[in-house]
Amino acid sequence: MNRKMLMNLAMSGFVLSVATGCSGMGAMAEAPSRAAGKPALAVKSATQARAALEAGKVSKAVGLAEAAVAGSPRDASYRALLGQAYLNDGRFASATAALTEAMELGATDSNTIIALTLAHIAQGKGAEAITLLQAHRDTVPASDIGLALALAGDSEGAIYVLTDAARAPDASARTRQNLALAFALSGRWAQAQILASQDLSPAKLEARMAEWSKLAETPNAQLRVASLIGTKAQSDTGMPVRLALSNFADTQMAAAEAPVELASADPAPVAAYAPPPPVLADASSAIRSVELPMPERTADGVVPVTELPQPKPASEVIMADAAPYRAAPRVAGEGRIRPAQQQALELATVLIPKAIAFNAQKPSGWAVQLGAYDSLGIAKEKWGGLKKRNGVLANFPASSHAATVNGRTFYRLTVNGLATRADANNLCRELKAKGQTCFVRAMGGSESIQWAAKSSPMRLASR
Repeated sequence: MNRKMLMNLAMSGFVLSVATGCSGMGAMAEAPSRAAGKPALAVKSATQARAALEAGKVSKAVGLAEAAVAGSPRDASYRALLGQAYLNDGRFASATAALTEAMELGATDSNTIIALTLAHIAQGKGAEAITLLQAHRDTVPASDIGLALALAGDSEGAIYVLTDAARAPDASARTRQNLALAFALSGRWAQAQILASQDLSPAKLEARMAEWSKLAETPNAQLRVASLIGTKAQSDTGMPVRLALSNFADTQMAAAEAPVELASADPAPVAAYAPPPPVLADASSAIRSVELPMPERTADGVVPVTELPQPKPASEVIMADAAPYRAAPRVAGEGRIRPAQQQALELATVLIPKAIAFNAQKPSGWAVQLGAYDSLGIAKEKWGGLKKRNGVLANFPASSHAATVNGRTFYRLTVNGLATRADANNLCRELKAKGQTCFVRAMGGSESIQWAAKSSPMRLASR
């Protein structure tokens, strides 16, 4: 956080143990990023962003921090820096997104947690803020946890935590001032004034109490947090989609350091199969033909019922001698399903039904990426060629969506609609066995499908 923000916090009594300019995640910057980017540009942009925050140039800091994240998308320190820049700029929804992703990448320092807590409180998410503080109570100082709890609406919990911290022999003035503010926010003004007077002169005490009174009378959580950090709340639609962490998975086709190795698995053994013996015809079911003489009719052409002739008994049916059925001698290994047959059965009975259910309007599940190309037309053309060379692909729906990497737009060609990662791995393994490069990716639902091709049902040869 910048110096202006710290000064405003100190004037209001909200004194957090935050670092100036960054989130204290410098060590995280050394972690290798497996996503495509420009690390050198990211370092330069991050340094300039911190300097801009120091100088109070928040809007400039936001742009530079966004450039740092674009240059190194999977660096936790840069996303934490971007989140704090958004927070200073009054963009609380964007700050929540950036700080949450920073924590997903490993940024669990107290500064990042407190900044995310303030962003939650500003959006009226007091329960989420309290849950976050409780989950990291061993990381965040007790004086900061207590005051953040008070801002989140848990006054009693805040006073309990801060009272215990203020009784410690090494308790600082900051801890006592935070406890005094917690008393003020809970309506206990007499206790707040007595406690605050221990560290302030009468003139400063009067100004401090006026600031706290103004803060307590602000019902809007967004305005309250904005006034605390010395900024104005802005209309915020969220962090730019191009910077979302979901766009930069661990594995990238466009700039992969090494091909993804998938664990091989032999198909599970199946019981030996032998065709059942043919069913012999039963002699009792033999069809017999009987010749019936034409009946005699009266002058009117009517056949008297009583004069209907009875059929003659059939002669004895003589069945030819038949030797009992003997199965042909079995050859070793005959009747056992081979690995290739097992994979074909799995594709027909497991993968295909799930692939047919793919919804291009709301992509979900798992996909197998076959390539990334410079234009949508090339992606369509490649799909036609790949489908002809590999008949398995015709049984799956395909799609293409744009992705920007290092400022360059690629069109990813994927086979979609796979319900589980195991299904996708099986298909990719089958394709690799035939020489096709591929890897597995998850469809998050945010992809804008620009082209899709339906699957063709698999036809199995009769046996």
